Amino acid sequence: MSARANLSRRPPGSACAFAVAKAVLVAITLSAASNGRPSDVPPSALLAAYVVLGADGQMLARAIVSSAACPDVMVDGLAQPMRTRAAPGTPPRRPNQTIASAFPVRVCEATLAPTAARASIGDRTLPLARAAPQRIVVIGDTGCRLKRSEQAYQDCSDPDAWPFPAVAEAAAKERPDLVVHVGDYHYRESACPLTRGCANSAWGYGWSAWNADLFAPAQGLLAAAPWVVARGNHEECARAGQGWFRMLDAGPFTPLRSCDGSENDGSADFSDPYAVPLGDNWQLVVFDSAMASRPLDLSRPSDVLALDRYQENMRLVAALAAVPSMHTIFVGHHPVLGLSPDRRSGVTMGNQLLLAAMVPSSGTRYFPAGVELALHGHVHLFEAISFSSPQPATIVSGHGGDNLEVPLPEPLPARLGSVEGVTVDFVAHARSFGYLVMDRRPDGWVLRAQSLAGSTLVVCTLVNARLSCAKHGLLNPAAELSAIPADDR
Repeated sequence: MSARANLSRRPPGSACAFAVAKAVLVAITLSAASNGRPSDVPPSALLAAYVVLGADGQMLARAIVSSAACPDVMVDGLAQPMRTRAAPGTPPRRPNQTIASAFPVRVCEATLAPTAARASIGDRTLPLARAAPQRIVVIGDTGCRLKRSEQAYQDCSDPDAWPFPAVAEAAAKERPDLVVHVGDYHYRESACPLTRGCANSAWGYGWSAWNADLFAPAQGLLAAAPWVVARGNHEECARAGQGWFRMLDAGPFTPLRSCDGSENDGSADFSDPYAVPLGDNWQLVVFDSAMASRPLDLSRPSDVLALDRYQENMRLVAALAAVPSMHTIFVGHHPVLGLSPDRRSGVTMGNQLLLAAMVPSSGTRYFPAGVELALHGHVHLFEAISFSSPQPATIVSGHGGDNLEVPLPEPLPARLGSVEGVTVDFVAHARSFGYLVMDRRPDGWVLRAQSLAGSTLVVCTLVNARLSCAKHGLLNPAAELSAIPADDR
């Protein structure tokens, strides 16, 4: 006999008992609904599900949905409600935008406990952080370039011209424990002419372009491992910053930090650095360098502001790296001591703004003591650089999908730039689409640069801030692919 039938046969004078029993029954039913199954969001409304790691390794489960409400995330068999991080909407068009950025989607978020063993949203299993990830994949500069001012139109529908979908698929097959994206996710800034191979491609700074550039092609890689996300210059407020803050940034989404109003750009274009623990006395320190693209010119008020903010943030990096016995990997989009092809000199070294910001806190080592490796993108090549001076090793992994640079000269000039206190030991570099794999070992890391063709470009070991690589110089001399000028990144 049902509980409802039993309750309907109550004896006279038991109204109070009936009310109590009914309340208990409702409570049990609601509890079962909330803890036994997720909220009812149809699979077709779940557009993306992924995990971003924030400060101290906090696991942030994210879902992008077309529904009116957020789904629950199932954590170890119990339903945990997600909250709306960013509601659907179209912010007013910014002064530099051709069209307003439309976000007809809801971005949902929930913080997962570090003890969580299983998590899913709908039919999608979420990847959870490991206390000590053994394999890390590093990618960068992945979007499809559509930019009218440069007359640069990558054929987004041609897997040879824009190979990021294949790069992401290959990287997922590496079965990483963690993915580090070193910035520049979004490149679809202008409408493609109907006469070009990218005709009818999504464009602008709203959801459709973000989905086409990142979430659709990287679905498998987003499911493979949690992501640590660094911000590139393409995600500054004047460009794709609105999508960055809604969907990727590891901090809270607020009106001040949304890039919706240009009056707040002086704040929203900068973020405090934060540490992500890797276990066994290793950590990542993630640095927002979105405004570090132009040569330093202190006659520009914007450069004075940027230098001041970056000096303060570099002091915070030094504090994060000062933990005793901690080995730190610095993650920032712009290479502090990377090499860039240059039309005049053939090659230049270093980022003027960031170098100037680092000297007050770290001198001409530039990086704080304890930083053993710097991971960057921005230059659309692969570079592995080791120094005989005290600076930590540098990796540039900016070859994830956007047009490749012209190659670095080979042989490289005997004197690389004129950065005070810096002496290069060797450089290994390649002009080939691909990604980097980092495998942990007891005394450091093994770094393996993979090309999209499936070949290993070079294997290096990192021990005590120094690289040892099996090969030096140009790693793929036969590579001849479409290139972009060095000042159009």
